[in-house]
Amino acid sequence: MVSVLLMVLICLLLAYLLAEAFKQLGLPRVVGQILAGLILGIGSFKSYIFGAENMEVLSFLANLGIILLFYYIGLETNFLAFTQNMRKSFLISVFNTSLPFIMGYFAMHIFFGASALVSVIVGISLSVSAQAVSVDLLEELKMLKSKIGNLIVTAGAVDDVVELVMISVLLSVLHIAVTNFTVDRLLLDMGFFLLLIVLAKLWVVPWTLKLFNRENSSTARFTGAMIIVLLIASLAEYLSVGAMIGAMVAGIVIRQTIFRDVTLPKWEEHDISRSIHIIAFGFLIPLFSVWIGVNVDLSAIIPNAGLIVLLVVLATVGTVLGTAIAIRLDGGKWKEGWLLGWGLNPKGDVELVIAALALRAGILSGGLFTALVMMSLVTTIISPIVFKRLVLSQRT
Repeated sequence: MVSVLLMVLICLLLAYLLAEAFKQLGLPRVVGQILAGLILGIGSFKSYIFGAENMEVLSFLANLGIILLFYYIGLETNFLAFTQNMRKSFLISVFNTSLPFIMGYFAMHIFFGASALVSVIVGISLSVSAQAVSVDLLEELKMLKSKIGNLIVTAGAVDDVVELVMISVLLSVLHIAVTNFTVDRLLLDMGFFLLLIVLAKLWVVPWTLKLFNRENSSTARFTGAMIIVLLIASLAEYLSVGAMIGAMVAGIVIRQTIFRDVTLPKWEEHDISRSIHIIAFGFLIPLFSVWIGVNVDLSAIIPNAGLIVLLVVLATVGTVLGTAIAIRLDGGKWKEGWLLGWGLNPKGDVELVIAALALRAGILSGGLFTALVMMSLVTTIISPIVFKRLVLSQRT
């Protein structure tokens, strides 16, 4: 077995090389990173690189990556963006999340006999979109400031809030299922957590940010931001709310504090966000993607091929058709709806976190986890290709 340092080096290097290769092909980086994990998870590689100690370290780094991902989502959640195209964005969000969720839930519950909890997990995994992939695609096509680009971004902002609510509820339900907590106890802990968040927003967070801003140093601000997220995430975990929810709330609170406190410069929010983005997406998220790939059971792909195809179809039809229906109800054209739907269809970030947490909790089987990962990979690969072709066909 290789050393921990060499294991991390191998994972990071292969993830980077494959991510760059896929980028050159016009495909999202996350596909290459997960593929790196799939390769390293092959029998002989896995037994040589990932012993018990190494797997424990990789799992820890993956967990830290999840926390920083949710923290970054909170930092980037812009509630002011809802005022742009509010009616259309809300319609899109309602239809392109509810339709795949309903289709996924009933498909699993009725046709596969899955429990209600497993069906909900699958439904949410099908309805969550990877906005980072969509934004990267818009930037590549120089469409970020276009009408379609603005609508994808604003619809994505509303989607984020809807998804945050869905994910928060799901994480709470997962915690109840794993720890056998009562709903009354969980609600009491959540109420206490919300009280602590109010106090943190009024005093703790502003004071901490000002304290670490005295040196006017990016390093000091990053340290302060990390202390805040680890503190709130730890409190959330202790109160059975969940570290991910705590990290997300910490990001939202920091953003709102900076934008409302006249003594804190607004550029500081971007400075903190940039620092978190670098360490999360440059180091920890790639390792999380590798961890996902390593935990995929390649032998389960063929036996679950039918399920994988079904999940891809449900996710794509639900998202694209739901978006098109919303656009049509708002008075737009079907063509605009199809284009927008494919732009919002990529998966591959938060839904993988949900699947990973459910796998660790023993709620999802290895086969179903593999099917959800493959669904994310396929939709993330085909959506940019179809979106680009639709854009080019409209330009000619």
